[in-house]
Amino acid sequence: MTKKISVSTLFEFTKNILLSIGLRETDSEIITESLIEAELRGVKTHGLVRLPVYLARMKQGGINKYPEIKVLNDLGATMLLDGDAGCGQIVGKLAMQEAIKKADIFGISFVGVRNSNHFGIAAYYSLMAARSNFIGFVFSNASPRLAPTGGASKQLGNNPISVAFPVPGGEPIVIDMALSVVAAGKIRLAAANNEKIPLGWAIDKDGQPTTDPQEALEGFLLPIGDHKGYALSFMVDLLCGLLTGSSFGKDVGSIDNLSLPQNEGHAFGAIKISNFMGIEEYGDKVRKFISNLKEGKKATGVKEILVPGEIETRYKNRQLKEGISLEPELIEKLNEIALQLGLSQL
Repeated sequence: MTKKISVSTLFEFTKNILLSIGLRETDSEIITESLIEAELRGVKTHGLVRLPVYLARMKQGGINKYPEIKVLNDLGATMLLDGDAGCGQIVGKLAMQEAIKKADIFGISFVGVRNSNHFGIAAYYSLMAARSNFIGFVFSNASPRLAPTGGASKQLGNNPISVAFPVPGGEPIVIDMALSVVAAGKIRLAAANNEKIPLGWAIDKDGQPTTDPQEALEGFLLPIGDHKGYALSFMVDLLCGLLTGSSFGKDVGSIDNLSLPQNEGHAFGAIKISNFMGIEEYGDKVRKFISNLKEGKKATGVKEILVPGEIETRYKNRQLKEGISLEPELIEKLNEIALQLGLSQL
């Protein structure tokens, strides 16, 4: 049975763990913010379940505990940063802050990052822009999990895309998605329960469709929309890996290899809405767009049409009041870490 823990308690608990292993206070706060944001929005695959992996990677050298971020290029509306193999959240937040500053000057910006690691939930960064009345976009490559259309080898990451649009007087519209049909975790669950999986979730090691979850785990996840998802993953890797000078495709490191940096690449950008129309006019238009969608005819049995990010925002607002729900297995693992470090447990 899950346990609800207040946001403030969980924030201090997580931050203190990071501080106790020697991280700088600002860096500890940024990583904690990202993990808590993922929990609040219900993206638990990028929440506190990642903390033990981050700690192990810091201990064994996969993540640099004290990164010194370098500006490699700063030209007009663009910038290129080197994350110095640190935790991706640290360089990621700086990159989006720089993207917003540049968009404020030039109207639009593009900030690339090389030599980084897993950066958590992509919406954490796109929302930074939206909350400042900019449109924010974020991409990242990742370790290979997908086969290209027609292929039977892991060549592409399940590369995330996030775009956030401000809604003056309301909650931002947030598109935040990876590019596989289903998360690998759902396939693992089916395997554990000895259940079949639907066709279209994955292919086996020979590139053939399968309903066997074990064959799927030994094979490859399928991209959304077949060749369309493949093209999107390819595009993200060109922008984040190749263009930034990071690893790309099958050469991006695995988060499970604790001793080696992943050398992931990220891309961040912002668009200044007021360069196109006044914020009030934009607000009127975007609210009308949302209203039109919600007032449109609904399919049989559907009570409400939702805009992207609305489910996550409602979940977040509820958890801010009630506390964050954590599984007992995760709480036990986190408490073991706290005990080893001489810290208070949850």
